[in-house]
Amino acid sequence: MPKLVVLSQGLAGLSYELKTDKITVGRVEDNSFQVSDPSVSSHHCEILLKGTEVIVRDLNSTNGTFINGKEVKGEASIPAGQVLRLGQIEIRVEGIEGSPAKRAVDRTQIIGKGVKIDDLGTTQPTSFAKDSPFAKKSNSGTKLFIVGAIVLGLVIIGFIIMAIMQSGSITQGP
Repeated sequence: MPKLVVLSQGLAGLSYELKTDKITVGRVEDNSFQVSDPSVSSHHCEILLKGTEVIVRDLNSTNGTFINGKEVKGEASIPAGQVLRLGQIEIRVEGIEGSPAKRAVDRTQIIGKGVKIDDLGTTQPTSFAKDSPFAKKSNSGTKLFIVGAIVLGLVIIGFIIMAIMQSGSITQGP
């Protein structure tokens, strides 16, 4: 199904599928396809579908309607793959029968007899536990931290006991 795709910067990607036989294009909201640009007239043109042919009819626009740089006087057929310009806005009409279609390149390869195990190579399966970023981490760092904290705690408790004993001997005096 044919559709209009805006190419001009700022509105690029804006599109409208041509589902009916007559589509109005212009700057104001009451058009079938609104193109909000000051160079586009309020009711700029009509797009007509006649079988597989797409025709543009200029509606006495201020800045003109052009097909590949040639001004449309009255109405004109839009050939496959051509660009329509309304004022300063360029629009491509896609999906016209006979137009060069943009198709994704199919890179699927069919192997007649399937794949033999020898064709796959000799890679060894990897161990999930060893090679994964989610493998269980070693606890040696945690154990070392706990032992260090216990030793430091015992040293601090020892200093506190010594301080208490010394203060007790000072206060008892002769």
